[in-house]
Amino acid sequence: MGSRPLAALAMMLCAAGAFGLGLSYGGGGSFNISPVTFSGTYSSVTEEVTSHVSLVSRQFLDATYFVLEIGYALNRGSTEPTAAATSSAFAAVLTGVSFGASLKYPFDLGPVALFPIVGVEYVRNLSYTDDKGNDLKHTLAGPRSALDELWLKGGAGLDIYVGPIFLRPLVEAGFKPLSAGSSSSWTSTHPTGSTTITLGSFTVEISLLFGVRF
Repeated sequence: MGSRPLAALAMMLCAAGAFGLGLSYGGGGSFNISPVTFSGTYSSVTEEVTSHVSLVSRQFLDATYFVLEIGYALNRGSTEPTAAATSSAFAAVLTGVSFGASLKYPFDLGPVALFPIVGVEYVRNLSYTDDKGNDLKHTLAGPRSALDELWLKGGAGLDIYVGPIFLRPLVEAGFKPLSAGSSSSWTSTHPTGSTTITLGSFTVEISLLFGVRF
């Protein structure tokens, strides 16, 4: 058998293997419960608030045992209830894009599949601003990469099938493996004072996703 038939056979086997993995695609949203504390100092008076939940939109590509994800996260915390109406107080806003890779093992139970999942997620900070348009990241007392986060996550999910379409509730817990012994608080200057952000080191993420199996 010549090299060309062998190459064609190899490509056919690879394609069959890919389809055998059961590819699916979908997306949805998550509540990421990881406390982020914002504090603002105005004329030596400090106001502080802890924002417990980030909102995350997610999309995923699932190959049965391997999942790739991309997401967009938003977290907002106001240092005073009237932040938007005053000239001094403000709300701080964090945005970021996340990239994740996970391993999972599904157990088929008729029209549903239960699976444990474990993986890693990198969150690249896109912006750190206030509600008045000031760039707090630009004056951060430290490297701007300090707002980037690396997470290790694990949990369990359930796929509920209706034909090729499925609903996926998912619960995961995570921690930052590189946060031990390093600072998680960073201060920025502000036109009316200064602000400090303190990032959490542990998270619980509750997701509701929808997908379609090819």
